[in-house]
Amino acid sequence: MTSAAPSLSSPVGVIAGGGAMPFAVADQLTARGITPVLFALRGACDPARAQRFRHRWISVGQLGRATRLFRDEGCRDLIFIGTLVRPALSEIRLDWGTLRLLGHVVRAFRGGDDHLLSSVGRILEQQGFRMVGIKDVAPDLLMPEGAVTRATPDSAALADIARGRGVLDALGPFDIGQAAVVIDGHVVAVEDIEGTDGLLARVARL
Repeated sequence: MTSAAPSLSSPVGVIAGGGAMPFAVADQLTARGITPVLFALRGACDPARAQRFRHRWISVGQLGRATRLFRDEGCRDLIFIGTLVRPALSEIRLDWGTLRLLGHVVRAFRGGDDHLLSSVGRILEQQGFRMVGIKDVAPDLLMPEGAVTRATPDSAALADIARGRGVLDALGPFDIGQAAVVIDGHVVAVEDIEGTDGLLARVARL
């Protein structure tokens, strides 16, 4: 990913997974006078909501088709956004463009989600595209620093937050997950392959 905010070229390709964020990003780009093109991931992106935008459908494992469509639509800048249940490598139907890069793809799957996305991003950059982040395309969608409600954390909550951050700092190099739940000083759950929604559902059942 780029570290400094780039000057975006229009159109911007939005590789769209599930949830509302891909469409929020597309709306933000439109408001800035930049044309979004959604490359909607089959099985993840909402078909009805994708209809609002110029869009093309792509599948995980069809890197050759995806890069061809990116070029056909004139997209140099690309962003990954939205949720996606990570498929097993054995479940992916690879196209010829992906088979040509099979060694890179297999290595990309040998790690956590961050490693996978970073690796795919590097592959795309080697193909002449530029990966950008949400801070570059839609900074208003980022959470502000500090409390966002009228309630603020007390000393006990701040201690739990500090413990949770310590857990994530320790786990970060292993790319296991991006969330932890701490209650009264006890680490009760850490995100894994189930994702953040799955983590919260699991905690709710405790």
